Parts: sequence; C-alpha cells; structure tokens
Amino acid sequence: FDLDVFEKSFPTMYSESRNTVVKQEAAKYNSLLALLHKQLPLFRKAVKGLVVFTEDLENVGKGLYMNIVPDGWSNVAFLSLKPLSVWYKDLNDRI
Repeated sequence: FDLDVFEKSFPTMYSESRNTVVKQEAAKYNSLLALLHKQLPLFRKAVKGLVVFTEDLENVGKGLYMNIVPDGWSNVAFLSLKPLSVWYKDLNDRI
C-alpha cells in the first residue's frame, strides 16, 4: 500500500481516529507482505539446496507442513488462530 496516498486520503486528525488506524493497518500489511515476498522465494531456493536453511526458513517449512502460521509471520501479521490455509485466504481477502 502506498502510505503517501493514505496520508492524503486519511489525514491524521484528532476528530477522526479511524484514519490513524487505517494507516497503521496499511503499514502492518506492508511489512507482512515484504516479509512474505522475501521468505517464500528463499524457502524455495533452500528446498532446492541453493541456499542454507536458516531458523526462519525452517519455521516457514514447518508451518507449511503442519498448516500453521509461522512465528515470524504471526509476529507481524493480524491476530488469528486460523490454520495457515485459511489464514492465507483471509489475508488475500483483506488485501
């Protein structure tokens, strides 16, 4: 999400606290999407043996195998107790 566009559309004002929440949520989704964009290609390379498995990549693999949201993702994502498959669909719906 382009946070500059959000600032123009939803200016920070005391009377409109929802604007602040919208911008905070957009920043949170940006950090989550950046993490996914970084880790998923690295995980593919690690499975192929092209890069070394780090602890974070092992957590991603464990999450994919066990259908749970990896810890690294849940730390920056929205709160959810859903399994990974449903969580991912929910993420797509929210974006």
